[in-house]
Amino acid sequence: MSETDVTHHAKPDVESWLASTAATATTAATESWLATAATTIGSTFEDASRLRSVSSGYSLVPIPGAADHSERELTSTLAAELRLAVSLHVVLRRFGRELRSKETKSSSQGTQVERIGTFISHDWGSSGRLKFMALLLIFNSRAAAVSAVSTSVVVALLEAFDVLSFESSIRIRSIGGTVYTTQESSLSFPIGLATYCIILLFWQRILSLRGRSAMVFLDKLCIDQQNEEHKERGILSLAGFCEISDRLVILWSPSYFGRLWCTYELASWLRLNKLKDITVMPIHLAPVLLCITASMWGTILCYIEALTIAYSVAGSQKVVEVEMAGFLLGILCMTVGLILPTHTSRHLAKSLGALPNQLEHFSIRDAKSFCCSHNHVHPETQKHLPCDRRLIFDMLEQWKDDFNDDRGEYASSLDSFDFHVRQKLKPWILRNIGGAEAPFKLLLATTCVPFFCWTISRIPTVVKLGGVPAFRLGLEALLCSIVLGPCVPKLILEISAAGVDSNDHGRCDLLYTVLKIAAFVVLTSLIWASIHLPLTMPHHVGWQLSSGAGLVALTIALFRRPNCIFPDA
Repeated sequence: MSETDVTHHAKPDVESWLASTAATATTAATESWLATAATTIGSTFEDASRLRSVSSGYSLVPIPGAADHSERELTSTLAAELRLAVSLHVVLRRFGRELRSKETKSSSQGTQVERIGTFISHDWGSSGRLKFMALLLIFNSRAAAVSAVSTSVVVALLEAFDVLSFESSIRIRSIGGTVYTTQESSLSFPIGLATYCIILLFWQRILSLRGRSAMVFLDKLCIDQQNEEHKERGILSLAGFCEISDRLVILWSPSYFGRLWCTYELASWLRLNKLKDITVMPIHLAPVLLCITASMWGTILCYIEALTIAYSVAGSQKVVEVEMAGFLLGILCMTVGLILPTHTSRHLAKSLGALPNQLEHFSIRDAKSFCCSHNHVHPETQKHLPCDRRLIFDMLEQWKDDFNDDRGEYASSLDSFDFHVRQKLKPWILRNIGGAEAPFKLLLATTCVPFFCWTISRIPTVVKLGGVPAFRLGLEALLCSIVLGPCVPKLILEISAAGVDSNDHGRCDLLYTVLKIAAFVVLTSLIWASIHLPLTMPHHVGWQLSSGAGLVALTIALFRRPNCIFPDA
């Protein structure tokens, strides 16, 4: 319903609404329905008890079947038998089969609970595969990161103290002007990789074996889709599910804020003043981060193997040549490995480009619903569909005081909710999608992990060297993890976002991606050189400490700067 469907501080213009609706009706059934509606409205308009007139001065026109409106209404009270939640491992099992399934007649798989850990809000029309990947990052990535790093540390220490015997990787390093032949762990990185993949995919399943998997509400699994009566009761009680939930996870897609029921779920949560308990995950961000992470694992693995071959061929006498070869090999591996992540990131930037504009011009009146989109006639059964819009707007009127600010500027509950989204939710979302704190935590749990596991393999070298050389090598490893690790994905996303408002590049699309990769490789090479070259400077560690402090400061500044506002695609 557009803004013209609602009049402020005056009685509703029923005739005008009917005229505009009749103009859009294209079927004989709809025209017949409108005639009936006109008769119904004419007889009921004079009866104030049958036509709800809210204090803000607008009314929603009754539609056929509205006689049952008193029986069919939204509620924030949740009956005990409807307090259902499902274990997260059920949602994620078989690689998200439940999310990918198009089956709409499944029975409820939930179990009765007192509280729900997470309410998952999503658009049914968006990709189930993307939702699956997004949920993996939200719920499993932190455990996967901790497990992978911990396992790598344990393996490296076992190799350092000769508890675990395996053929170590030989490295020739120039530290402070002195050449050292060292041995690095050859198992810590691949074992870290295997651990990360296993935990990322199956962490909730592992927790479920001990009865500790997260309990979530997912409408598709917690509301019975077979029994129509149970289904309607569950849908009408969505606000009640929000009230007993501790956290709201929004799986955002470009169509999310344009769906009426999605905005209703958001309103149900915002009225509880729990803004800080919202997690917003753009579903298109998930494959980008996973793609970058996989690329980093593969790039570093190829680099390690290529460097091992270079050392075995060149021997211990050609330190400069081997280091130069290693640098060039690193650039080559990185360039090849970043083609897919960069190309994918460009499309993510286009997707996110719609978000600021959606929030800036948000209006719940413009949100679409299935019933209104089909003129309240089911496209398959041709049965009448009651209007969900009226139910939701009436419920928002009951919540009017929850959205009004102290000034009481907005008489309409719809305007109050729109203002709440534009002025309060919008800054929070834009700050936390690609902002300073939450994204950095997500990067630590994804793209930084390969760098941590790579530098951990130097533990045997640090243990055996000791003293200043060990300190300098350890400092370089630390900088690779906390500077290079987060900066790589950040630069990919920033560079990919640049110029997304350009016209379609057509045949030059791949060339455009290659140019962005070239810019990224140049910047990353400068960062890597700033980390590595001070290690080779003779005698004094001051230059290395100063360079490291500067790089850390730049990294902090990069993540604390205001968000990159993606231009409209």
